[in-house]
Amino acid sequence: MGIEDLVARAFAIRDAAHLAHWATNSYSKHKTLGKFYDRLIDKLDGIVEAYQGWYDLLGPVKQFDLPADDIVVQIGEEAAWVSKHRDEIAKGNPMLENLLDDYTQLFSSTYYKLRHLG
Repeated sequence: MGIEDLVARAFAIRDAAHLAHWATNSYSKHKTLGKFYDRLIDKLDGIVEAYQGWYDLLGPVKQFDLPADDIVVQIGEEAAWVSKHRDEIAKGNPMLENLLDDYTQLFSSTYYKLRHLG
């Protein structure tokens, strides 16, 4: 797993969150998902630009499709995926590890809000 996988998965979860944002009847979930997809790409952009500053430009990014599951489940699963592959993506670079931790924090706090405050 590498940075290209992270990018593909981020685009997929962003799109799923945006669709769920429009589909929910809950104002709280609507706002939480809106903040999530707005912040997600900014955080990803920081990771990718820092990565490219240390290593090289991204390789090809293949489209990744998420199953049509509950967005709350998807966000939780994506947080777990990033945590699992953090070391591979960061290549032992502490700065990238910190950026990935911050990225994962967005998933974790969103997961909490959707599960307990929605």
